[in-house]
Order: sequence, then C-alpha cells, then structure tokens
Amino acid sequence: MKNILKLFATLTLVGAIFSGCDSFLDRQPDEQLTQEDIFKKARTTEQYLTNVYSYQPNYSDPSGQILPWAPCADESSIVYTGRSYTQINYDTWNPSNNLQRAYTYNNIYKGIREASYFMQHVFECPEMQDPDKAYMYNEARFMRAYYYSLLLPVFGPVFILGNEPEDYTQEDLSERERNTWEECVNYVTNELYEASKGLPTQWGDNGDYGRATKGAALAIRARLLLYSARPLFNGNTLYLNVKDKYGNNLFPTTYNSEKWKIAADAAKEVIDMNLYGLVGADGTDPYKSFHDLFTSVGPVNSVSENIFFRIVNAYNWGVAATPRTARSRAYGSFAPTQKLVDAFAMANGRYPITGYVNNDQTQPIIDPESGYSEEGFSTFTHPIYGDQLANTYMMYQNREPRFYINIFWSGMTWHSGNVSKTNIQFYTGGNSGYAATQQNYPATGYLAHKFIDYTRDTSTLGDSTDTSVWGFFEWPIIRYAEILLDYVEALNEYDPGNPDILTYLNMVRKRAGVPNIEEVYPEAVGNRDLMRDLIHRERQVELCFENHRYFDIRTWMTAPTEHGDVYGMNIEATNHNPGGEFWKRTLSTRDSGLTNNGHRVFTDRGYLFPISQEEMDRVNCTQNYGW
Repeated sequence: MKNILKLFATLTLVGAIFSGCDSFLDRQPDEQLTQEDIFKKARTTEQYLTNVYSYQPNYSDPSGQILPWAPCADESSIVYTGRSYTQINYDTWNPSNNLQRAYTYNNIYKGIREASYFMQHVFECPEMQDPDKAYMYNEARFMRAYYYSLLLPVFGPVFILGNEPEDYTQEDLSERERNTWEECVNYVTNELYEASKGLPTQWGDNGDYGRATKGAALAIRARLLLYSARPLFNGNTLYLNVKDKYGNNLFPTTYNSEKWKIAADAAKEVIDMNLYGLVGADGTDPYKSFHDLFTSVGPVNSVSENIFFRIVNAYNWGVAATPRTARSRAYGSFAPTQKLVDAFAMANGRYPITGYVNNDQTQPIIDPESGYSEEGFSTFTHPIYGDQLANTYMMYQNREPRFYINIFWSGMTWHSGNVSKTNIQFYTGGNSGYAATQQNYPATGYLAHKFIDYTRDTSTLGDSTDTSVWGFFEWPIIRYAEILLDYVEALNEYDPGNPDILTYLNMVRKRAGVPNIEEVYPEAVGNRDLMRDLIHRERQVELCFENHRYFDIRTWMTAPTEHGDVYGMNIEATNHNPGGEFWKRTLSTRDSGLTNNGHRVFTDRGYLFPISQEEMDRVNCTQNYGW
C-alpha cells in the first residue's frame, strides 16, 4: 500500500495500464484481465488506482501541444505554427474543429469512468485491509470530482455520470442532457467534501508523495466555489436564454451575493487546517525561496506550500523556456507579454503601469509615485545571479523579486550550473532571436523564467530527455498562495471591511518582498472596487504561468479587454543596442505563429469552449452560447 504511487512519483504513468475506448460513456476497459482478476490481488488493485491518476493532463508543457491555457492567456505568447491556440486566440474555430478535445474532454471523462469503476470494486480485494481500501476509495472519489472540476470552467455545465454501471452504457444517448451549472457545482463540491473526510492530511512515505489528501480535496472545492461566485457563472445575462432541451436554464439566471461568502468560507477551511504555509514567509531571501519552491520536490525548509501537485520532468518546461543558444536542445519560445512585464510591482510595492491610453500598450499610464522609468540604460546588478549587466533598460530595474524570478530579457546571462552563456539576444539575427529558418524564438523579446533550476547543468544535453539530467519538480496544481488569494477575493466582495483581507493579502506580498498593501495603497482599505483591482493584480503576478490567467479573465468577464493585442519589445530590430529600435513597445506580429497580426480577437462565445460537434452528433445536447 505505501508504495502505490511510486510509479506516479517517477513519471512512468504516461501510458496507462488500462486504456479506455474513445467514448466517455464506455465503461469497460480494453485489457485482458477480467474484473475478477484485477481486484483479486493488491498489486493489480493498486495499479488500477494508479491508472485513475494517470488521466491528469500534463500542465507543465507550456507549448500548447497538450493544453492551450498558457498560450491563450494574455500573459504569454508562443510562435509555433499549426497548433490550436492560434484558432482560439484569433477566434477562427468552430465546434467541428474538436480543438484540444483529447486533453480537455475525452481523457477527463475516461478518468471519471475509471474512478467510478474502481470505486465500485475496490472493496472486493481480499488481499487488502479495509482501512487501506477505504483510503483508496476516497482517492478515486477525489480524482473523479477533480476531473469534473477541470471540465466545468472550460465547458460550463457538463454531463454528471452516476455511480452505477448502467450510467456508462451507450443506450439512449439521445435522452441525455447536460446537468445545470448549479447541479454540477453542488455535486462536485459535495463529492470533494465527502472524499476529504476519508483522506489523510498527509501521507507518511516518500513513495506516496503526490497522492490526494484532505487538504487537496478542500482546496479544489474552494477554487470551484470561487469560480461559481464570479460574474461568468453568477447571474450572467449572456446566458439567460441558454436552456436545455427540456426548458431548464443551464446557468444561474440571477446574481447571488451569498456565493462569495460560501467561497470565502471554503478557502478559510483550508487555511484553518494549519498544515500549509508560504515558502519564505519567515523572511528568507525571496529569490531563493521562489527558486526552491518552483524547482524542487518536497517541502522547502519544512514548509509545504503545494497542496496538490504533479511531479513532472523538467524537460517540457525547460526546452520551451530556454534560449536557443544556451543549450544544444532548446526551443526558447515561451514568451511573456509586455502586459505581464508591466504588471509586476516596483520594489516599493507600487504597480508602475496603471493602464494604457485608449488601451494602446505603446502609451502606458505611469504611476509617478512608483519610481518607474522607461528612459535610459545603466549597469544593473541582477539580484539573483549577481551579474553586472551593462546597458540594462530602466524598465527592468528596481522591480519586485517576482519580476526577476519570472522574466528573462534580451541581454541577460543564462545560467546553467557552472556554465554561463552571456548576452542572450532576442532581436532578428541574434543568437536566440527570430530568423527565417527558425521557429525557436520569443515573439515578444522575453522568455518565461519560472521553474528554471539555474543550479542544474543541462547546457550539453543534446537530444536527451534523461530525467537524471533535467530533474523533477512539483507542478503546482493548487498551492497555498492561491488559497490565500481566493479567500481575500471572495471576502472583499461581500465584506470589504474585513481585516482578514489585509492579513492574508499581506502574507502573499510579504513573502514576495514588497510592503503591506495599506502602506502603499491606504485608499484601497475598505474600498471594494479599489481592493478588487489590487487583488486581481496580485493574482496576475503571483500565479503567472501556472494556468490560472486564462480562467481568471474569463470568469471575471474581463477577457474582452484583457485578451486583446499582444505587445513586447521590437524583435524585428537587428540589434539590441541601448536606445535602439529593439527597446520600443511593439505589436508582436508573430504571436501564435502568425505573421503581421498580433491583434487577438475575443467574442462572447469565447468564454466557454463549444461542445464538440462529434459529441453533439452523438448526444444531441444543448450547445454553449454563441456556438
């Protein structure tokens, strides 16, 4: 029992031992063992549970091959051609495209099916003790609810399948219809809560690291309740006439302020477990704290911040975010947008850019109290590496610690163990910039730097994906910093004068090395609208590149403005000499693998994915708004 997820912890779950059919309504797995064979032995019972975990998508690949959340958020851009994020970003898709269906729909329902099947039979195993079987039952129950929680922000209401075997047959598909949003949320949050009662607060053996816990169940529950309280799913008038084929409203038709309190209470329940913390909250160097948090496996300095996570090989992230010239295998194209660069605070805690004239990012509105400047260049000592970087743009100087953890700009030195590569160049013809024969360059003149372990020498990696070279880290599916931000967001909406808002928001800021919010923005204290903007900005920088931003701007219903034009530095310039053309805010015309564009398009139908035409033809259910 104690080593059930050894395989999971070492990433050998890519190929599931029991692969299912394409239809999510097919229950029986395609394998040689009968049901009786599987559940006769502890080993195969444990393998089946491992299989239930295996349907999680790999969130650590930012390239858009698996999921589109990173390249379809306003925080980043990818230049690879022929991938579905281009159609999503420029609104040229339709239900017949079946975009990303395998990883956003089919595989998720396979995981749901396998979890239910496991729950139906785990207690039949004669070789296991009942307490062990009960733990495993609740792990599967958690995973099933977690899989539903992945579907809901993507598609809205979905099909809730029950516990009985007949719920997974192909009979009477024409009679099936999507459950309402409230039915889905009530079912999933209740399942998570009930599963939490039968899960341990932590597992004692390292081989079990990464398994579901009570905290994971309560945290995922809190996130879903927050989504349900936000404008998209709380009385959104766009969806007033979206009814199922029996005349029922699929979405809530009226705003319910009580949802914010329910969401806040759910997040507070996780906080009150007193199990989790913020790495570096004790005043440790924030640069080292963030580096260790995002590049290691296990608690950092005895602090557990990642509540639920997946242990992943650093390869996918590493090759996407490493400059082309820095390693023998590097694709260097996962590019932060100028909007994200602008979002980070200054060292004094103030946000330098408060907006843009006519929403034009070449005309930033600069807060004069922030100390920010876009005029001039000077020698700058990088606070993580200690490099003396000559001719560094003032835009990048005197920023908060999270800026330097997350952003790599042209001219910096790349560090890889004892190997350094100086003067990385993102301009046209530069050693890591655009060339007619290259797809491996950043469209905005920046690279994402989070999750990069600069202590590990992978500079001569070649074509190897050897895990002993690349190493592992915990991909944070949900971490304590998110729970704190979930709590203060929900609390601010129904009780803006509550002192907990400052207490827990300042915990996130203190760890980040910036002053308390009331010291910098005293006018926001007790002001719901001003504080909302500040909380949103904290989420934008604290959780960047972790697949949150895509869903945040949609559930907040800010996507019409936030999803728009992509800007960066001028990568068409042929050098990055100080004061030259490279250092000008420029529309990123190569965003999403296109040429001469950069003007992303968002229409109201883009808040949710369409139900694929393939599924519509099979089930004849109600389609989402606008599709």
